[in-house]
Amino acid sequence: MAEHQGRASERNERWKAISSSLPITQNENGNGYFTILHGFRYDDFNRKGLMNLTSLSRTFDSTAIYRLPMFGDSNPSLGHFVAGMSYQITKELYKMANLNIKIALRLRLANFGKSSIVLYHILEDASSGKILASMFRTLVKVSMDTRRPEPLVPEERRHYEVLLSGSEELAAPRFRLPSVDRAECFSCELVVRNIELDSYHHVNYSMYLEYSAECAAQAAASGYYSKLKGDICAFCVKKASTSHLREARAGEKLTVITWEEPADPFVLYFIVVNKDTDIFHAMFEYYQPVEFSNL
Repeated sequence: MAEHQGRASERNERWKAISSSLPITQNENGNGYFTILHGFRYDDFNRKGLMNLTSLSRTFDSTAIYRLPMFGDSNPSLGHFVAGMSYQITKELYKMANLNIKIALRLRLANFGKSSIVLYHILEDASSGKILASMFRTLVKVSMDTRRPEPLVPEERRHYEVLLSGSEELAAPRFRLPSVDRAECFSCELVVRNIELDSYHHVNYSMYLEYSAECAAQAAASGYYSKLKGDICAFCVKKASTSHLREARAGEKLTVITWEEPADPFVLYFIVVNKDTDIFHAMFEYYQPVEFSNL
């Protein structure tokens, strides 16, 4: 327990130091934050010159560190684990994304439950105010000792009620994986690297997007999908939903499974399995083939 508390205290102090050095503006009603980024990085783009989902998720993380004030006083024995994500990405993002575009990132509290809170992120073109992408992030309050959810205490609930006062509550889209005969699916195996762990010493949530993309790349290259063939990097993600069920750690061998939606071959599903247990589910919906490279 003492080890968990020490790690949590160190992590919280580190993020507070980082956030204090970044330009940040609080919303007028106090329920969220706003910042400006001056362009994407070169490595945010794949080999086709297109923005990829993992890079977009990490761009949203530029405002994620501002979520700390939403939790009030941090308790070192508690953590906040990502339970699920939901992304919507416009074609305009793929057309406009470049190294010089000025983008605005907004973050607000969307709603909260018994042991969870939902954050809503928006990425805008800072010049026009046009929304280019959005994301819901569901976080669950967890005991660092039991790794089980912990209910929000009355003080936290009052804190979130104040943040939501005068704002519309937003609900994240629900995601449920359809049943499938896994023997008919495409699969690949990956081994977790130490570099893929986060400050909780488990696989960072964004890495599961990488695992899914790698499996999709292998499946597309093999001709497994009926429409998404060849280089998966040529296809742009329109929507994505994820559900994080269990943890994975360095050295563990994971099996990634994928298949396409029979009624819509531009919708792909993914399962990550660790020791015969599902630890991650996802859905990626793609636009029909387009080429938008601004590199």
